[in-house]
Amino acid sequence: MRKEIIFTGFGGQGIILMGVIIARMMEHFPDLQVTQAQSYGPASRGGACRTDVVISDQQINYPKSSRPDVMIFMSEEARKRLLSEADPEKTLVIYDNTLIKEIPTAYKKTFAVPATGEAEKEFKNRMVANIYMLGATIELINPGSFDVLKKIVASSVPKKFEELNIKALEAGYEYYRTHKPAESPAASR
Repeated sequence: MRKEIIFTGFGGQGIILMGVIIARMMEHFPDLQVTQAQSYGPASRGGACRTDVVISDQQINYPKSSRPDVMIFMSEEARKRLLSEADPEKTLVIYDNTLIKEIPTAYKKTFAVPATGEAEKEFKNRMVANIYMLGATIELINPGSFDVLKKIVASSVPKKFEELNIKALEAGYEYYRTHKPAESPAASR
């Protein structure tokens, strides 16, 4: 089994933190290996950024994604720049439909999550959109690991924002439970 995930958006959205949290969470699954690599555009805040997470039951020789199983887009610019890395038939494309209006119909597996809109509406703080998105996508990344993810999120954010982030994570998870894609498209190789 090998699963490649790309999180992408712009600096300041917590994209890198998303990858770090998933990588830290995978430490709780000793039968699996994990790598996390990150890259930024010319400006860290506001510029393009991405993080690649590779999960495998075998040794990982290359820490970046070459054929992503899941791509999570948090900005329109990221979608324009990186969507071509997705396999239109196989890659699950998850996107923040508050900031990205659509994914071309050539991409067969998509899941729209209103992360930024819900963060603003429900929590009056768009800074938790990334955590909302993690809650909405964890079952597609590593099924059955929500409780572990919750612990890792709690230990990864500043203490004064822990409660807010946990509420955002739970709200995202509830969104997934009520809107999940019909099939489980996050296929393993």
